[in-house]
Amino acid sequence: MAHYTEFGAEARKIMLRRNIKVKDVAEELGVTSSYVSDIFRGLRPGEKQKPRIAKMLNMEGEAE
Repeated sequence: MAHYTEFGAEARKIMLRRNIKVKDVAEELGVTSSYVSDIFRGLRPGEKQKPRIAKMLNMEGEAE
């Protein structure tokens, strides 16, 4: 099991509840699934993508 950042863990919880796949998020952002996974695991900063992911998933107060 991957080790997620706090942001990544919260995003994944929401995605699981809503049956949203990483590839769906990646397609919406115009990036690869592995890039999104790297953001969730803290391997990439995702400065531009994190706010977009938070908005997409209605994550209040996240990605700051």
